[in-house]
Parts: sequence; C-alpha cells; structure tokens
Amino acid sequence: MNIPAELKDILVADPETLSGAVRFRGTRVPVQALIDTLDVGQGIEEFLDGWPNVPREHAEAVIHWQQNLVRQVLGLDLVA
Repeated sequence: MNIPAELKDILVADPETLSGAVRFRGTRVPVQALIDTLDVGQGIEEFLDGWPNVPREHAEAVIHWQQNLVRQVLGLDLVA
C-alpha cells in the first residue's frame, strides 16, 4: 500500500494489523471508517464521536488530502 507522503505521519498500513488496512497511526481505526461515515452523509463529528481516539486534525488532514486530490484531477486550484 502506498500511503501519500503528505499523510505518512498520520496513516500506517501493516500486514499484521487489520489485515494490512490503512489506518490512523497509533490506532486500529481504518481510514475506510472515515470514508464510509462521509459516504452515508454523516459528518466528521459523527466519525469522531464513534472513534474518539482519532485526533480531529488527523481526520481533517485525510479529508483535506482527498479534496485536493479531486481538485488536482479536475484541474482546479489546490487549497493550502
């Protein structure tokens, strides 16, 4: 699994933990849990309520990275 350089301090994947799923560093919370929460129309607050051991700034960094990826693909301006 290739974790983007911008997220190396936030995410980790280890084949011996959660079958190698990408997760928030220092937790057993897969990033997929954040994506699934947002996919069903819930917000970051609901995610953080369900996974209180994930720092808000880590969840926000993943969301920010994802938004910039979409901007890059569509040729829009990136947000710093």
